[in-house]
Amino acid sequence: MGIVYLYLLLCSNHLWTIDTSLSIVLAEYCGWSNERLRKTSTGEGQPMSEKSNDLSLAEKGDYFANRDGEPNRKLDCIAAVVGYREDPVIFTKALESYLQADGCRFVLACIDGNGIEDQEMVEVFRKVYPTDSAVLELSLPFVEIALQMDRDKPKWMPDTNIITKCVAMAKQSFLDHKIHIIGPDAITRLCVTQPHLHKKGVMFTSFIISLALSELLNVDFLWTSDSDSIVYKDTLKMTVETIAGDDKCAGASTALAIHNRNETLVTKLGNTVFLNELHLSRCFASAVGANDCQSGPCAVFRIKALRPELLAWYKQTVWGHWMIVNEDRHLTTRLLLLGHRIRFIPHATTATESPVTLRRWLLQQVRWARSVHIESYAHPSIYLSQPPLFFFAALRRQLISFFIFAMVLSYLLTGTTPWLHFSLRDYAYRVLFTVVYLKVRNPIRPTWGEWSWSVPAGLFYNVPLPAVQVWSLITVFADGWGTTMRGAKEVEEKTRWRELKKKAWEVGFFVVWMGVVGGVIGRWIGGMVGLEGLERLLCMGVYMVAMWSGFGWWMVVAE
Repeated sequence: MGIVYLYLLLCSNHLWTIDTSLSIVLAEYCGWSNERLRKTSTGEGQPMSEKSNDLSLAEKGDYFANRDGEPNRKLDCIAAVVGYREDPVIFTKALESYLQADGCRFVLACIDGNGIEDQEMVEVFRKVYPTDSAVLELSLPFVEIALQMDRDKPKWMPDTNIITKCVAMAKQSFLDHKIHIIGPDAITRLCVTQPHLHKKGVMFTSFIISLALSELLNVDFLWTSDSDSIVYKDTLKMTVETIAGDDKCAGASTALAIHNRNETLVTKLGNTVFLNELHLSRCFASAVGANDCQSGPCAVFRIKALRPELLAWYKQTVWGHWMIVNEDRHLTTRLLLLGHRIRFIPHATTATESPVTLRRWLLQQVRWARSVHIESYAHPSIYLSQPPLFFFAALRRQLISFFIFAMVLSYLLTGTTPWLHFSLRDYAYRVLFTVVYLKVRNPIRPTWGEWSWSVPAGLFYNVPLPAVQVWSLITVFADGWGTTMRGAKEVEEKTRWRELKKKAWEVGFFVVWMGVVGGVIGRWIGGMVGLEGLERLLCMGVYMVAMWSGFGWWMVVAE
């Protein structure tokens, strides 16, 4: 399939039409497959006799409902939310959303920080959950305990022993603080604080606490999310039911919508990108159960598959460099390497927050792209443990961006694209097919006003994409999330010059790329009006300088 795709890229005038048609077929199959699994786990669509043929009498009573009429609890999950100095309004909405979430047995909020500024999130937790709740303050993050045990343990001892000891310590901390998880005084919501580390550190703590809770509550599934993400009534239930229908499925993630989509022009465009580009791209490989990333805001795990991978996940190094910003993608990689299936559930939705400025949007895209490069090139064996379509999807994603980057440079310097057969009609069909299909079939039903942003959102996402891919590969070991905590003020003591240098490093690649795009536009316009030689070069220079100066001022100075 990869060879056929390469041939279409080099020789066909219908690449985008064929590619989009294939994506639509796979998206439909992904949705059908997920629904079939969900019905399998819930017993829908089968006669009662067939549903219970292989169940014992005890299991039959628990398969659909408990004796007191309560719904089946075997498909419940623990919901773990992590955050650091989140905006209190957003955090309040995030926690409140779990009050009406079906299938949520227990809510765990883990806060990365125990200083005075961090107490605001604790107070929000207490306000949203005034009853059946408790706060647990850890003096030492679990990951520091685990790493010390790892340094001291014999080489033959497996990592699971360390995780087991950490889980036992978590249970003991419940006893020490008189926190009851089971029994008449049991709580259903817990807030945990620890000394500030980073997102990966607080995620490790949330996993350890969740493992302890799962053993005490006999829960098999874990939902993980961020402190700025909001779930809907059926989000958790639908996701868990889907993966429960496939014993080889270790996890899944949901579709994402943007809850602050009306805040700025960037959030409007970003919301449409999630509706269009990401829906089809995630469904592509997930059609065979091989989604390569369980997104941080919206992931469900089968706990027994997650447990043995935790310490190795945290300690990941690539060429001696400890990785910190690819936490969700690497955890997915480890599960895929073991042959587990990972699914994307387009019919379940989580609302998350989008960056409100173009600079922060680009930083987010670069961080995500770095994760893609690391997991693709550092773990090539992953493609041997999954269906061939998974490798094709990765090859397709990498091939297109770098190929377009090379073609743009070729046209800028020579005025030709010798290896590319580009058809404007072909690309127009791609846009038309995508917009019509997603308007009709996307489970997220946007208004016509929102859908009208489809074409500009395509430019907003695809024009910077080649530069994002190249720059992220060059700076693949750069750490940092590219975002700041929203509940605290920006650091004010930095000098203006240092801030400008920081911005120039972060988004200078985009400014340069827009200059290149300006040169391409100038060459094309010059050719259209019949300019030759020096006149055409002058036209190119004018557009390049205009783009450089305009975007340079906006991105580096103004934003």
